[in-house]
Amino acid sequence: MATNVLETTRDAPAGRTHARPRPLDAPAWALAAVSVVVAGLSLLLPSAPTYDPWAWIIWGREITQLDLDTVYGPSWKPLPVLFTTVFAPLGDAAPLLWVLVARAGALLALLLAFRVTYRLSGGGLPGAAGGLAALLALALTGSWIRNGLMANSEGLLVALVLWAVDRHLDGRHRQALVLGFAAALLRPEVWPFLGAYGVWLWLRDRPARPLVAGLAVLVPALWFLPELWGSGDPLRASSRARTPDLGTAAFADRPALEVTEGALGLVPVLVLAGAAIALAVVGFHRSRLNDVTLALGLGAIAWIAIIALMTEAGYAGNPRYAILAAGIACVLAGIAVAFAVRLAAERAGPLAAVAAAVVLVGGSLAFAGEELAAVDRALEENRSQAVLAEEIPGAIAAAGGRDALLACGKPYTGKYRVPLLAWHLDLHIRDVTVIPELPAVLYYAHGSPPLGSGRLPFTTLAQEGQWTIMAACGAPS
Repeated sequence: MATNVLETTRDAPAGRTHARPRPLDAPAWALAAVSVVVAGLSLLLPSAPTYDPWAWIIWGREITQLDLDTVYGPSWKPLPVLFTTVFAPLGDAAPLLWVLVARAGALLALLLAFRVTYRLSGGGLPGAAGGLAALLALALTGSWIRNGLMANSEGLLVALVLWAVDRHLDGRHRQALVLGFAAALLRPEVWPFLGAYGVWLWLRDRPARPLVAGLAVLVPALWFLPELWGSGDPLRASSRARTPDLGTAAFADRPALEVTEGALGLVPVLVLAGAAIALAVVGFHRSRLNDVTLALGLGAIAWIAIIALMTEAGYAGNPRYAILAAGIACVLAGIAVAFAVRLAAERAGPLAAVAAAVVLVGGSLAFAGEELAAVDRALEENRSQAVLAEEIPGAIAAAGGRDALLACGKPYTGKYRVPLLAWHLDLHIRDVTVIPELPAVLYYAHGSPPLGSGRLPFTTLAQEGQWTIMAACGAPS
């Protein structure tokens, strides 16, 4: 019988740690390539980004024009804007290229959830069963499909962190640090974890010290200097995050409790139970792989605690901020499945192991009715967003064109359409308003003009698809 319940090998030379066997352990770059191809095929469906990604896309264009303006819009995120700056010279293709990156990140995270779970649970049939359970659990995590379809960055964050874990398992600690650095350009909550890993690497790998020091400088530089350029306030992103929308956890009577409950609600109770079982098992059986598993679990708990403390300090506490912790919980739950399958094999033979794998992986889907329904809703919402993005150029042309409309009055639209309209009118986000003042041109969709527009003498200029464009200054010439 193996020396520990997860059946890992002894430490490999040079500090590298491998699970055995590894027939399903394809190179991570190959998984990334597959993710990009599948994400590319998904663009055959109606596709468009949502609110925050539209802002990142606009900022990328503005950087290439040396005219960055971040005064209005969501919080700054360096990594997406690095991509969108590269994409900006491609014009109208830029939005879809970011959608491609975001979707590829979400798909890669699923594949890496399988891979990391497989490795940490010792491989073989148990590891494969656990990896599949982790993949399915993550795919059905609250809003995972929606965030991926609509080009939010949470999928990419989880992919980068799991890829860093994978590189660490191979002893490629510098590569793991670089991947962690990329994750730190998506969410500031990564910073303390990256800092701890950087200190650990600094102490054990002297030649890596220039890399550690360089990344330590780049993280704040890429977060704060663009904001200083774009808004004059290097902490503008932090200030924006502390002015959350109504209904977020920041306005709850007990924000920390509210955000914790929201984070735990991202995954089913079965996943949480499996994660707890995995932590209990590895806590009593020490090995390199089990130590990594334990560190992941403790890190997920710390992640939620950081978000809870930030919410108490006035930050929004949006549940999607906790998706990384939810992703780790899915990996831990997969490890628990692998443990159960391995235990069945040891006690009752290979057929029992196969039966356990089928029951644990397949049976769990019976409890996923609500999550599967959410997938349908996400697909419909994505289709609706894509239709709006596709129809607005035609509406602008039918109303007289960009230049004529801007000469007529300041653009005015609903709150969540501002970046979309700013992109198509080639404006700064601050140049599109949500409060109408004469002269103004109103752009609205779905047949319902924004509140407050009825008090102005708007004249309809064009109706194209779901869009209506009206002017309160006379028809543009």
